[in-house]
Amino acid sequence: MGRVLKPTVLDKIRVPIFKRLLACLCMAALLAAPLRHMGAVPSAAFAATTVGTGGIKGTNLPAGYVTQDQMKLAQPWKDMDESALYQVMRRAQVGQQIRIAFIGGSITKGTMSRGTRDSSMNKKLNYVDYFTNWWYRAFPKADLRFTNAGISATDSYLGVHRVQKDVLDKKPDLVVVEFAVNDRKSAYHKQAYENLIRKILAADSKPAVLLLFMSRLNGKSCQLQQAQIGLHYNLPMLSYGNVMKDMINKGIYTMGELSGDGIHPSALGYAVAGEILVRYLDGIREKSLGQVYNKKPASSYVTSKKYNSAKLLNCKNITIKNMGTFEKTQKSRTFPNNLTTVKGDGGLTFTVSCRNLGILYAQQVNGRGGQFDVYVDGKKAATIDADNSDGRKSKPGAVPCYSSSTKRTHTVRIVRKKQSSGQSLTIYGVLVSS
Repeated sequence: MGRVLKPTVLDKIRVPIFKRLLACLCMAALLAAPLRHMGAVPSAAFAATTVGTGGIKGTNLPAGYVTQDQMKLAQPWKDMDESALYQVMRRAQVGQQIRIAFIGGSITKGTMSRGTRDSSMNKKLNYVDYFTNWWYRAFPKADLRFTNAGISATDSYLGVHRVQKDVLDKKPDLVVVEFAVNDRKSAYHKQAYENLIRKILAADSKPAVLLLFMSRLNGKSCQLQQAQIGLHYNLPMLSYGNVMKDMINKGIYTMGELSGDGIHPSALGYAVAGEILVRYLDGIREKSLGQVYNKKPASSYVTSKKYNSAKLLNCKNITIKNMGTFEKTQKSRTFPNNLTTVKGDGGLTFTVSCRNLGILYAQQVNGRGGQFDVYVDGKKAATIDADNSDGRKSKPGAVPCYSSSTKRTHTVRIVRKKQSSGQSLTIYGVLVSS
């Protein structure tokens, strides 16, 4: 046994100093960690997540919720063209910059309801969290950039008008589209959804597209209508709705466990959706090293190219002829530069050049929202109902007002109905395409 050396006086001084220095360094690291993960400041419209701000960073992915048979229900569409996804993963594998974007409603934004078994969930994450987490884990060398363009209570009709600014200007390599819950089974929603998909596919960055079909607990969803568009363009598609229905019918999970409000998934519901996405991505990654088969993209439309040039004009971008009882306001951070009336008959008059025209407005829960008629070139074209007093919160509403095969300048007038229940209306913007 060797001789034990006794500490000197100098050692006794050095040790406390070293401990204090080590403690300071640890404290500095703890304080710096949140700053490193803050990333870019979220914009008013949606949060932009840049490289290094991915939250859970590959440490937790959902597993054990979805069976192999249920994965088949999530992917009932066969022989979809996944070559664009293969190419994105191949680029990520060698460490290139990859930009991934999400566009949809409140489910994409991350709104979560409280389920009856959420207290047992270790992580309360939404599907976007799980999706981005998988990419961080799978491709640690890649320069990953994420944009979440989900806005609550919005549909593909508004989506096709805002996708250029909110998503495509960021030159994405992959776009996930989720509007099955907020869309309706209407002709204009079908046209809007198809034109949204075509605008994404035709973008300069030529992104891959993945369609995600969420669902309300009562089964209400536009999956069938949107899947028809996906099939036409041979796009990969995933159905949470199919899996959710199977789980409830077999008594695996109750409705109250999967959602607390019948619309938004609970933490458990999001974990189910997350596992569907993660297992699908795992399968794509395995195949991405093989031979890539490119199908010829469809050139024809299922509907028409009605909204091919769609865009959202705020109230600064229109030529106002008469303000009436409207005033310039800033009611919304997401859609700035508003026009609001709280009394009188409205009487807003403006001109705009387009083929197709719609109005984006606020649906109010305060009981003051009124009903206003929209006249285009002197003819009544639509009615705006700004009253959402039966809802939980105010939300954006969009109504198509006019459609033509010829582009020209139109005069639009918005007037409160005499029998209106309220007097208030806020215009967020004008939806046009030419």
